[in-house]
Amino acid sequence: MSRTRVAIGLLITSLVLLVIYGADVLVASSTSTTSGSSGKTGFLPLSESARGAGFGGAAVVMSIIAFVIARLEPSTTVSILLFVNGGIILAGMIALIGQGALSHQSTPSVYGTIGSTMALGAVLVGLGVWKSLGDRHLVAKKQHA
Repeated sequence: MSRTRVAIGLLITSLVLLVIYGADVLVASSTSTTSGSSGKTGFLPLSESARGAGFGGAAVVMSIIAFVIARLEPSTTVSILLFVNGGIILAGMIALIGQGALSHQSTPSVYGTIGSTMALGAVLVGLGVWKSLGDRHLVAKKQHA
C-alpha cells in the first residue's frame, strides 16, 4: 500500500469526523435554541469539549499525519482534502459566529477556543498549499532528472 493511499485514507476519515462533528453541533445549536435549555447536546452523547477533542482534534491530528506521510509523493487528492478539511473547520467557525450562537458565552476562553480552532483550520489550508507547491517542485525535479 502506497504512502499516498494511507494519507488519503486518513484524510477521508478526518473529513467524515468533521462532518459528523459539524452535524452534531448543528443539532445541538438547533435544539438548544428551540427548547431554551443551555446544555448543548446533539445526537452524540458527549460534552462540547469531548466532542471537540474527539472529533475535531482527532481530525486535525490525522490530517497533519497524512500530510507528513504523503509529503514526498505528488498527490493532488491529498492537497484537495487538506484544503477541504481546513475549509470545513474555518467555515464552521464562521457560521457559528455569524449565527450569534456564541454571543451568550462571551468569555475570554470562548474567544480563545474560536481563535485556536480557526488557526488549526488555517494550518490545514496552509498544509494543502504547501503540499500543492511541493508537488510542483517534485514533478519538475523528476522531469529534469
